Amino acid sequence: MRIVHISTLYYPFVGGLEIAVQRVAEEQAKLGHEVYVISSDAYAENKLEEGIVTVVRVRSWKSRYPFLIVPRDIPMDILKGADVVLGWGHTYYFVYKIVRKAKIKFGKSIMQYFIGVDYLKHHYNPLIRIAGYSYQKLLTQSLAKIVDLPLVTNEYEKRLLRERYGLDAIVVPHGIDEKYLSLPNMAENFRKKYGVEGRIIAYIGRIHPTKGLDILVKAFIRAAKEEPNTVLVIAGKGDEGYLKRCLRIAKKAGVENKIRVLGYVSEEDKIALIDASDIVVLPTRHAGESYPLLINEVLARGKRFVMTRGVIASKWVEESDVGKVADPDPHSLAQALVEELRSRNDEKDNETIKILTWGEVAYKLLDILWQLPV
Repeated sequence: MRIVHISTLYYPFVGGLEIAVQRVAEEQAKLGHEVYVISSDAYAENKLEEGIVTVVRVRSWKSRYPFLIVPRDIPMDILKGADVVLGWGHTYYFVYKIVRKAKIKFGKSIMQYFIGVDYLKHHYNPLIRIAGYSYQKLLTQSLAKIVDLPLVTNEYEKRLLRERYGLDAIVVPHGIDEKYLSLPNMAENFRKKYGVEGRIIAYIGRIHPTKGLDILVKAFIRAAKEEPNTVLVIAGKGDEGYLKRCLRIAKKAGVENKIRVLGYVSEEDKIALIDASDIVVLPTRHAGESYPLLINEVLARGKRFVMTRGVIASKWVEESDVGKVADPDPHSLAQALVEELRSRNDEKDNETIKILTWGEVAYKLLDILWQLPV
């Protein structure tokens, strides 16, 4: 079967969505299918990359906002030979343009991941909240007319799609690497390697203002007064200027010696940090966070997390009691951190939460493919 994935960005750009596309495509190729990824040439050269997955990067008009990247070329021969086309992210015009061409020109079966349904309606930037939401709503309505099988990562967005756009989506959550389920607990490895003592509050992710690290730092300042035997460990890379501003806040409050910045860490060290942590925090103010991959990675290691209501998945978290949800402000987040630290239930059994590996996700999507007309 020839499966064609459409993703605006792709490796070497590393984000949650891009990791999902890469892992699923590679796992499907391992099962013997002919797999292509059509992506823009943003962050990469305009070229054909042949490997276990064939990556076709097309010339595109760039934008600082990825959802406004527009393809200048469309690889018609690849679309023509596709058995199914799978679009990733319904807010991206790049995806809509190519998916629409596959449907209108060649009558191809279309699967589409709707990720972050109507999230721009709640964006912190008022201009994007007004203009962006109108754009997103129009694009969702347009996709709803041509999609054969809509997909979502969680039940909350499944309800939104049905109530607002009349689409009956199938829930297929994103997965995790097998090692998150197979590796032994590595908490002591982490503490010995990095020399970290005390109870750990961990931030793992991209360093960017939308991710809310400044909110977490301010919340940590408050929480550390209540629970002095705590340290904040920050793992990730990104906006260095923003990181320095966050650390200046900590220095002014006199807690800079209780914050460790690791920068980029390997996947094994990331797992070890999760193991060593009392709490992993997702403090985002970005309304488009749908279902971060980190959620399943933390749950797979039997740990708890605290997240802000900026994450769409927070609706599910509140219902399933696998973590604590706070408003995206320092006072609310600090209160949630202290409550979670004092509850001492980081060893809560998460066995009831079904977490899929990427191989299982790829297989499940293939199973769903057979429901589509060819």
